[in-house]
Amino acid sequence: MRIGIFGMGYVGVVSAACLVRDGHHVVGVDAVASKVADLAKGHTPVQEPKVAELLAEGHRSSRLVASTQPADGVAQADMVWICVGTPSTYEAGVDLANVTTVATQIGRSMVETNSRPLVVLRSTVLPGTMQTVVTPALEEASGLRAGKDFHAVFHPEFLREATAVEDFDNPPKIVVGERDRGAGDVLLRLYEGCEAPQFRLTLGEAEMVKYCDNLFHALKITFANEAGLIARSAGIDARRVAEVFCADRKLNISPRYLRPGFAYGGSCLPKDLRAILRHATIQAVPVPMLHGILESNKAQIESLVNRVCAYEPKTVGMVGLAFKANTDDMRESPYVEVAKRLIGEGVRLLIYDPAVQVDNLIGANKAMVEKALKHLRKLLVKSLSALDKSDLILINHASVDADQVSRWTGMGIHVVDLADIPGVAADLTEYEGIAW
Repeated sequence: MRIGIFGMGYVGVVSAACLVRDGHHVVGVDAVASKVADLAKGHTPVQEPKVAELLAEGHRSSRLVASTQPADGVAQADMVWICVGTPSTYEAGVDLANVTTVATQIGRSMVETNSRPLVVLRSTVLPGTMQTVVTPALEEASGLRAGKDFHAVFHPEFLREATAVEDFDNPPKIVVGERDRGAGDVLLRLYEGCEAPQFRLTLGEAEMVKYCDNLFHALKITFANEAGLIARSAGIDARRVAEVFCADRKLNISPRYLRPGFAYGGSCLPKDLRAILRHATIQAVPVPMLHGILESNKAQIESLVNRVCAYEPKTVGMVGLAFKANTDDMRESPYVEVAKRLIGEGVRLLIYDPAVQVDNLIGANKAMVEKALKHLRKLLVKSLSALDKSDLILINHASVDADQVSRWTGMGIHVVDLADIPGVAADLTEYEGIAW
């Protein structure tokens, strides 16, 4: 099939890489010329395992092209995917400017090219957005009628950064929201042979499924962290408690996100929680537990900063800055907030994160870092050994081993482990875990 993908961020780029690998022809469309230039050469504009190789092969096979012109993504396309960002507004709502702009561009291009592809929205949006924003924008720009002249569906993504290709190939479920029965038939052909359960829902149901997932993920992380802090205060190793708790697959559902660690972050959970809270406020729906998640997550950051400052370190080393290892995405990374707070306390920082390359940062990711950590380039170090000059080291990513931890503690450097490095003895001198 020929598929146009509008928005070449994480979701768009990963989707393009996997689709061209599967033999489809993809036209990546983005307003940022630098992204398009990279893709036109078969280079990836984002850091994600396996993506660079897949895009390079797609370029060599001529199945991947890129353009800044919307019409190029619509012409002769079987489908067009909308994968643009839906960031938070200042009022904690959902900024739909990118979605509306792209929907309008697609609508106009359908007329210009005389193409009628299936329009697939993958961006996370609140229930009702397809019906009240996206479809009207398509109809107004094209003069066509949804359900009669073209179809539009909502198809939420379930991609985790750092494992996105694996998640694309083995999704936990396949969800398609349709206004008209059978509208998603073309889309579901992509998943022939996939063993994941398929669900054909209404538009609103499908939109809400994505929020339910992310809200529950945020809840699970917060629950595990609070339980971990309580266990630690009682002298109990929360990892052992979590091991037993997570063994119950009948009542506790899944161990995913339920192990004690640090605050959640990234491009999905924070903004989606804020959006739901604002939506609930507007609708006068009381959601005290969800409000508590937001406050608890802030408290996790506050607690860690206080713990670090209690040691009065002059220099703090950090292993990892992005919200996950093997990615350079720092949007709403809790470690960025910790770094910012420590700098404000007069602490010198040394940060090791090989995936973060200042010159390669783009878009919202670059803007966020420039706002939070203006001098990031001066904070980054090129090797773990550079952290030997630290008084205290925060391990945010599981990218070091037990021997490295032992080497640091043997030098008298205090280590605070947020990533649960395997093989480290909990009673090791100068070592402590976030919840043990």
